Formats: sequence, C-alpha cells, structure tokens
Amino acid sequence: MKNFSKDIGIIHFIGIGGIGMSGIAEILFNLNYKITGSDISRSANVERLQKMGIKVYIGQSEENIKDVSIIVISSAIREDNKELVAGSLNKIPIVRRADMLAELMRFKKSISVGGSHGKTTTTSFISSLLEGAKLDPTVVNGGIIEAYETNARLGKSDWMVVEADESDGTFIKLPSTYVVITNIDREHIDFYKTFDNLNRAFRNFVENIPFYGVAFICIDSPDTENLCKDIKYRKFITFGFNKNADLMITNVRVKDFLTYFDITVNKNNLFENKFIKDLAIPLPGSHNIRNAVGSIAVALELGIKEKTIREAILNFKGVERRFSFVGSLNGIKIIDDYAHHPTEIKNTLAAAKSLCKGKIIAIFEPHRYSRIIDLYDEFISSFEDADILYVTKIYSAGEKKIDGINEKIIAKSLQKNGHKNVKCFTDENNIEIELLEEASNNDYIIFLGAGSISKKARNLEKSMLKLLRKK
Repeated sequence: MKNFSKDIGIIHFIGIGGIGMSGIAEILFNLNYKITGSDISRSANVERLQKMGIKVYIGQSEENIKDVSIIVISSAIREDNKELVAGSLNKIPIVRRADMLAELMRFKKSISVGGSHGKTTTTSFISSLLEGAKLDPTVVNGGIIEAYETNARLGKSDWMVVEADESDGTFIKLPSTYVVITNIDREHIDFYKTFDNLNRAFRNFVENIPFYGVAFICIDSPDTENLCKDIKYRKFITFGFNKNADLMITNVRVKDFLTYFDITVNKNNLFENKFIKDLAIPLPGSHNIRNAVGSIAVALELGIKEKTIREAILNFKGVERRFSFVGSLNGIKIIDDYAHHPTEIKNTLAAAKSLCKGKIIAIFEPHRYSRIIDLYDEFISSFEDADILYVTKIYSAGEKKIDGINEKIIAKSLQKNGHKNVKCFTDENNIEIELLEEASNNDYIIFLGAGSISKKARNLEKSMLKLLRKK
C-alpha cells in the first residue's frame, strides 16, 4: 500500500473506541504507523486496540497530544474537545476520519458500501466472497465481523472493502472503484436537513466512481428506483425483489435455520448465469437476502465463480449485534440486535417471526431523543411482529434530555396504536425477573437498540440462571 511516509510521526485518534475510528487505527498500526488514541471510557474496541499494543488514554487531556504529529477526528468529536482545541492552538494538522480512510483507499481497487441500513452486513458478505476467491482484501467495517473478531483486516492484495458512513456527508469523498447502495431511508436528517439533500448525496456517491467503475443498487424502494433514473453517465447494476431488477430474488424459503432463494438474471448480457438456484445463507430475513444478493452481484462482476459464491455465503459467520444469538436457557433463545431505526426494527422482528415457534418478546431501547421525535409515527408502527414489547429508558447518546418524551409516553402511544402487550420494566436493573415470568420454551427474547442494551442482552442468560437457582 503506497501511503504517506512512516516517518510522519505519531497519529492520534480522538475517540479511538468508535467503531469506524478503531478500524482505521488498527489498519494503520498494522502498516507500522505510530498510533495513539484517547476515549472517554473503556470499551471492547479500546481493549482490543490496547492488546494489539496501541497506547490508548482513558479520559481526554492536552497532555495526550503533546508529542503527536497528526490528529484524527470523527463527526462525533465536538469543537470544544480539549485535545482538539489544544491541537488547533499548536498547529497540529487535523484530519477527518473519512479523509484518513480515503487516504488508505487511494491506491487500492476499492468497494464502498453505502445505504441507510445493511451496510455492515453487506460489507462483511463482500469481504467473505473476496476471501473465498483468494483475493485477500483489506477491510474496514462498521461492525465486528465474527470471522475476524474485529472490524478491520489488513490484506495483501490491491482490493479494499469499506463501509461508507453517510451520517455526516463525508462518504462522497471516498475514492471508490465500485459502490453498493443497499437502500435510502429517512435517516440523519439532522445533518442533511431535507430528504432531498440525502438523496442528492447518494447520487454524488455513485457519480464519483470512475468511468470504468460500477454501482450496484437495490431497487426495492421508490427512492433507489428514482436514483437509478437520475444516473446517466455511470454503469449500474440493480438487484432486489423488484421485477425490474437485473438480479431478481425469487423463491424464498426457510429450512433448518437456513434461508434459501434463487436469483433470476434479467439482462441477457449481464453475467454468464441467467438463473442461479438454491443459494443459502445462515441468516433470516428478506433484508439479509438483499444484502447477500448485492454482494453476489459484485462477485459476479468480478468474475468470481458460482461454486465459490455458494460456499462463501453459506459459511458466512455473521456480524456482531446483527441477529446475534447470545444465550439460551430452558429453550428460550436470547438475541442481540443493533436495530434502532423503524425499518431495521421491522426487518429484525420479521426475520425472528420466520424462525420462532413460540412468542417474540422484544426489548426496545430508544436511541437519541432527536431520532425518536423525528420518526415517532414510524416507530409506533414498527413492532407488529412482537407478541410482548418492553420499552426501556431512552439512550441519549450525548443529547440533552427533551421534556415530553420518555419510555412511558412511547409505550402509551404504542398501546393507542393497537399493540396489545406493551410495558416498561419495573426495575431495569433486574429485567430477568419479569422476563422469566413471561418467557417459556421456544420463545425468542430480542434486544433492539444501538446503545447500552447490548450489555443487558449478553448478561441475561447468567442473570436468569442465578435467579432460577435461588428459587
């Protein structure tokens, strides 16, 4: 990889524990750059980087940047951050996360995966397919890939696969050879201000690829269909359940916890195969089929053989917090999922319904006051597939509390909208008490949210077991 000189000095990441920041830091460290970082608290990402040998300061201070040459920040870092302010005063170059990622991609054949939902899983699928074809990619993902036990991987080839974060508009800076768009949904409007601006950003994302590049676009929503109508000077290939898709998904069925489907290729000159039958992935849900087929479209374009594709997607290990089975007790399965947007919640619960033989008990942690308020009506109609629903306290993610909205108000709105069994926990520190009363053999307990709820999901089995022993 032809990047900037190793003699550049120490590169310091403010907020290094963030999923995007940690991956870039890991890649640079493995390329023998000198890396330090800081974060306000210890986390699994921080501990992983420390075990690798990266010096990470817990807490942020001017002292942490005393000897650094470059500072890397993400959009999550506020302008009044102590280290950022001190760096500016000392004329230390400040680099945004997307710019540093772009620097890593500059001399690679890069595949960038964008979209409102499904980016992390799709990035992981593509990585698995390239690995299966012995293409040895470098990977920077927005979630922990179970096969790697990290969200980053340094490969030896000229290929790189990255998750393109649209939240702050910087994804259009990435020098991509190929791009994938999984969907476009009403998300990050706090930054874009209007949905039209968001759509325009995705169009720029496609139009920034070189003339020899390709965009792969799921057209299962009107917004992505309209996007394709606006693209005039770049090659694009469509996929999805839509009958007009170049790769059309058909004949979906679930058997033995595997999801089977066929692909009909509607363009005669697109690929060698016109019909691909009996593909299987170890994940439930239509959204995951779309993620897999977008990845397959990329693989076919790159000339990867069908046998390799079949094996790679069948043996896919998944992504942490994407329908992750984290425990089981007395026939009750415990699932941890990152879903925190109405579309994601619907998809996850629908996927659970395709597998679950008992009740679906969902625990929803609302994420950010601004998101809940902006998408309130959509949230209220997102839980139809949950037989029992608990709403927890709102995870603010650093936002100031907004009066007039809390877990009890959300629960009442859900009840008014027709959900028959919505409640809040009597004690959120001892949720196992109520869940043991509700759950029985063949039930699924699904934790939904992007905040602290994952810890509760992963501790539930032990907590329930302790409670049973006391009885």
